[in-house]
Amino acid sequence: MSVSLVPEAERDSRGARRAMVLVISIHAILLFLMLRDYFADNDLGFHISLARQYAENGTYWWDYLNWAPTGRPNLQGPALHYAIGLLGRLMGGDGWDYVHAFSILAVAQWAAAVYTAVFFARRFGGDRAGLFAAALLTGSVFSAAPFFVGVPSGWIFILVAWAIHFFLEKRYVRAILFAVLTTYVHLGGAPVVGLGILLAGLATRRWKALLITGGITVVLTSPYIFHFLRHLAWYNGQRGHVAGSVALFTYALAAPGFAWLLWLLWKRQKGLFLVLWAMAPLAWLFQDSLRFFLQSAVVASTIAGVFIAWFLVRFTGEEAQHWLTGALVLVATLFPFGIPSLPVETAWAAGQGFPRELDWREAEALARVVEEDGLEDRIFDPYYDSLCGGMSVFVPVRQRYGHWGEVRPLVDPADTISTGSFAFMIPVPPDDSLLMVLDSQDLVTAHGGGRETSIVTLPAPAGTAALNRVLVDIIERETVWLVENAVPNLFPPATMLFNVAEIRAHRARMALQKAHVGRIQLAVLLYAYAVEGDDPDLAAGVRRSARGWGGVANFIGDETAMDYVDEARFEQFKANLLAFAREAQVLREQAYPSEALDQATDRLFGQFF
Repeated sequence: MSVSLVPEAERDSRGARRAMVLVISIHAILLFLMLRDYFADNDLGFHISLARQYAENGTYWWDYLNWAPTGRPNLQGPALHYAIGLLGRLMGGDGWDYVHAFSILAVAQWAAAVYTAVFFARRFGGDRAGLFAAALLTGSVFSAAPFFVGVPSGWIFILVAWAIHFFLEKRYVRAILFAVLTTYVHLGGAPVVGLGILLAGLATRRWKALLITGGITVVLTSPYIFHFLRHLAWYNGQRGHVAGSVALFTYALAAPGFAWLLWLLWKRQKGLFLVLWAMAPLAWLFQDSLRFFLQSAVVASTIAGVFIAWFLVRFTGEEAQHWLTGALVLVATLFPFGIPSLPVETAWAAGQGFPRELDWREAEALARVVEEDGLEDRIFDPYYDSLCGGMSVFVPVRQRYGHWGEVRPLVDPADTISTGSFAFMIPVPPDDSLLMVLDSQDLVTAHGGGRETSIVTLPAPAGTAALNRVLVDIIERETVWLVENAVPNLFPPATMLFNVAEIRAHRARMALQKAHVGRIQLAVLLYAYAVEGDDPDLAAGVRRSARGWGGVANFIGDETAMDYVDEARFEQFKANLLAFAREAQVLREQAYPSEALDQATDRLFGQFF
């Protein structure tokens, strides 16, 4: 029985096939050129550092790189990490080899997503549907990037389609294979593929096949499932701050397409696969709604492509179909109601990658400092967890907190460790004038760093009587600069992606304002160490405040945090910053903070984050 939702006579189009190959080829060439300096999402330091541990240890079920000193159970699905580890080891086994291995697999994920969307669009709607699906998926940065970034969760939305497809086609061995792979690639794979296969079994009433497919999948994935359930108490589901958008043009077309599919399904039992593929990841809608819409773009593009193909055949003539097809493909590629992917891919292919969420050269420079100064045994407290994860790709170091906060100790064991035992990654350059002065006064030991980040340790606590006045001066001076000069960290106009001088000027400005916040963070750390001997609980709280300042620096200076704080909230931050600096004056007269200073600090961070 035909599964096509478009009349057979309208399915074949040589022109659509050629246009589809052209659209895909343009993006694919740019992605291959990017392999020299591939787009680095802020998650990648975490994933690639884990992959290196798999490669060097065989297994890595306990993660000691994050949440030191105890670490935590590694509940990440191991499939992609094993693949990165194996390929990286074959390529040579140093830090850059693992980075390049991930980049290759990221391009492979994008290719798999495009192939999946085109395959099913053509299966249900013909060549024109395949062209639309390809253009929609590759055209917007909010539909293409969720796959060419290459993070593990992207594979879920691809693999589950094939698991459902093979189940409906009664090819159960392949369905089991893809269901197992979906589970092992990411923690969220099990509920997604489980729901997809369950709905497929209920819709087709294949009870025996459902039991066999589900049962064998559970048996084959039981080592990972048991590992997760055994450490369930560590999982809290608490996610970090996220910002972003969705491929609006794609979803504007996919929404009526999904309604049309439901109508077809109710009337004629057609379109079941596409409906199931769209519904399987619904758990993500409640756990991480942005990720759901970003990575559901693969099925949304497919549904939109099939719907448009049907609509044009149903309601327009042959000549209008050609003109409308061309117009829609151009809009999807160049003006997709948001940022198109072509400028971003072109900038990266040309070696001017922007936005750069994780700077591998900065991470490598920091790793060299760790090795040269023998800091491997220190616990690191970074202003930006992802950068420390990137550093761990080159030299394995333990950090106090860490990436993927959904799994962490119930009580932070690092709270009882002395401030002087940590190595801090501060967002100020090694030649920063204040850092050099503090180093000359033996208040800090500056070990060096990268272009924008320094690694420091604190040699000995100073007395608050002399120190407090210096620290209040620092806070006052840096507050004045920030209030007068700092600007929100917003995504600049897309035209800047083609102007190297503008990119460099923008980055210099962001690095400068980030460094001014880093100076406040450094002052707060010095105060934490000063009061530690008399009041350890206060010192622990002040260290958490210093982490808050590191977060502020990240949000107003790093490209991974663009658009996290809008203009209105940034102006409120400036007002709260002035209030904080005003209340900090009390430390000129007394050793410990007042209740008003504590309240000003809480208000500043609470409203900023």
